[in-house]
Amino acid sequence: MLTLDRIAKTYPKSTAPALQDVSFSLDAGEVVALIGHNGAGKSTLFDIVAGLKRPDQGAVGLSVPRHEFGWCPQREIIDWSLTVRQNVELGLALRKGSRRNVRQEVVEICEVVGLQKKLDNQAETLSGGELRRCQIARAIAGRPRLMLLDEPTTGLDPDAIARVFTYLRESALNSGAALVSTHETSRFADHCTRVIALHGGRVVADAPTAAFLEPVPGSTDLWDGYQLLTADLDGS
Repeated sequence: MLTLDRIAKTYPKSTAPALQDVSFSLDAGEVVALIGHNGAGKSTLFDIVAGLKRPDQGAVGLSVPRHEFGWCPQREIIDWSLTVRQNVELGLALRKGSRRNVRQEVVEICEVVGLQKKLDNQAETLSGGELRRCQIARAIAGRPRLMLLDEPTTGLDPDAIARVFTYLRESALNSGAALVSTHETSRFADHCTRVIALHGGRVVADAPTAAFLEPVPGSTDLWDGYQLLTADLDGS
């Protein structure tokens, strides 16, 4: 569904590249955790895949049409004057095809993120966590085949986080795929099939979840594996 081939990006006035020689692919049925320290290059990678930034080198390949692409950036992008219902309907409108019961689909997706009681509230009246839920709902409405979610769980409570992760896994089982950046590494191991770790703009690990956690026996927190990996890389 998604292929990155030797992606590189350096920002003006920066002495270090944001991304260096990044290559990997994402197939149907996968939920991939993209992890790394702040500044490791995660958001730059997401922006390049989404077409918001151009790489200096390399290429991005998508085998799904743009209307089958669900994008939830880390920054808030929402239609403030619309209600929650209207924002999610906008997400559905971007997915082509006949929809017999849009109203019911909106309710169902808002139940996933816990916004069913806020359907008729304008976005500008929502709290920070509710805005995040609305943005996630719009991105995953209509079950796009490829979902790209940059820190989607920021500001969410544990129940909402569990619902979002469960939804992503169920979508993957129905021939979808997701690439997700999250700091909720202790909760994600049971839901992701694979881990890609970025460090200094490079891919330093790309492995099935169990293999990634193998060096830290007894741990189910992806961050434990990442810390051990990067400590070795830094020579500490």
